[in-house]
Amino acid sequence: MDKRKKTITLLLGAALLATTATACGNDNDGNAEASSGASTASASASASGEKMKLMVWNFDADKTNLDGYAMNAIRDKLGVDIGFYNSTNDAAAIKEKLLLQIASGDIPDWWKEVPFADADKFADQGAAAEIPIDMLQQNAPKYMAWMEKNLGADPMRFVRHEDGKIYNLPVLWTLASSSEIIGYRQDWLKKVGIAKTPDTVEEMEAALTKFRNDDPDGNGKKDTYGMTASATTIQTIFSSVFGAYGVYPGATVDENGKAVRGEIEPGAKEALTTLNKWFKADLIDPEFFVNKDSNVDDKVISSKVGTVQRSWWEFIQPEAFYEGKYYAQLRKNVPEADWALSSGPKGPSGSFGITQGNPMLGTGIQFGKQLEKDPEKMAAYLKMFDATSFDLDLYTKIHYGEKGKTFEIKSDGTYAYIPPYDTDEARTKFGIGNYYHAPASFNDYDFQAPFMTRGDLMPVKEAAASKGIGKYDFMTPLAKPAYDEFQDALTQLTIKSFIDFITGRRPISEFDKYVADWKKAGGDKVLAEAQATLDQLNKK
Repeated sequence: MDKRKKTITLLLGAALLATTATACGNDNDGNAEASSGASTASASASASGEKMKLMVWNFDADKTNLDGYAMNAIRDKLGVDIGFYNSTNDAAAIKEKLLLQIASGDIPDWWKEVPFADADKFADQGAAAEIPIDMLQQNAPKYMAWMEKNLGADPMRFVRHEDGKIYNLPVLWTLASSSEIIGYRQDWLKKVGIAKTPDTVEEMEAALTKFRNDDPDGNGKKDTYGMTASATTIQTIFSSVFGAYGVYPGATVDENGKAVRGEIEPGAKEALTTLNKWFKADLIDPEFFVNKDSNVDDKVISSKVGTVQRSWWEFIQPEAFYEGKYYAQLRKNVPEADWALSSGPKGPSGSFGITQGNPMLGTGIQFGKQLEKDPEKMAAYLKMFDATSFDLDLYTKIHYGEKGKTFEIKSDGTYAYIPPYDTDEARTKFGIGNYYHAPASFNDYDFQAPFMTRGDLMPVKEAAASKGIGKYDFMTPLAKPAYDEFQDALTQLTIKSFIDFITGRRPISEFDKYVADWKKAGGDKVLAEAQATLDQLNKK
């Protein structure tokens, strides 16, 4: 599964777990605690000298330990008591429960990953608490530094409400904005006599031609294609070729102060002309428009195609970063297989790049309105989120445990479990691992690098990651009622039109008619909305 899709799936699958857990779940000893009374409980605890109790949600009850090493490390670090609430990971049921709780006034202490539109509604309806910027800066300084590193000064401008207040802590998936690249089979390039990674549209065409016609897999059959893709989204339809002509379909981008949709720009017509030429020449997988992600994977891993757009980590060793699907699985069948990586071909004017993803994937965390009257507890939650995500000592204890007993640091800086803690069973019993979510939303991959990449493979990871270049949709986290209304119709119109233009079912000469139809179907309103939003952002 693609890392972005896996991340989104996890976010959606876990969405609102914190809410349900905090509001109505049962902790591990079976005692229920209603979150609507949290502020009162906090004040009482403070008065009695007891430690404040914070809750951590949990949907892997069989793999977590309330009194294990990780949970005690959090308690000791923050000077609070912490409990678990177990919950289902049925996102639909959890969301329904949250809406009922808010409607009844039984507002939870905190929740996470509701859709952007819902987060705005909760703020408007008085369900979500304001999060003062000075409280954020004081109690979650590392979170704020991470946000500024990735979004620039005043990163909260993207979530600041119309009233000027902040109601949520956004979560970033920083890999999204630089994940998509092109992979060419390096062993195929060598086999067909190409000595360098294709750099231009012309060189890419030459490679695709040889991949189709020169038997790169050596089986004596003409059964390979130059390139494949899927048409499940606009962005997956050969985005790198559009980037060669300076456009980014499927995204609203800022072009010198003008909000632009790449699918209707003149550059898209040039890209479609090139793709139509390649399709007619039999260089492109003829089934691309019916492929799902799994079909693309199968064709790549079974050596049916030699070029594909995917996230950079799929093309390198799993020990370098994440799963390395195309590297590891392909080598099971072709041990000498390797990949040459590219940011995409350069076009006539030198443009190149691929439509990327907005790093602000979700709304992150919101607090219940009652915590405005309990700033001590809100501050404690912020400190917990900050420490569990960015404090090296605590992060290490949560995920790896006790140095010298459960893990060691090798000479190359790699963290490794010591037997028997190299097994899930032993780690579960000791109470460490990846299942202690508090809140498990803020992933700084630079900070986490020693935990994810073998030391000697760090240059491999960095070289691959440097290839992810392009632009993304700046509107993703922002209010966009017009886009929400028309996006389905516009997306389907574009996907069908692109397929028809590439395959020749529709002549490229009708591109201008497609653009007119797009605008008539609501696209003009979408662009006007985006332009107004961009103008406001540029004023801040």
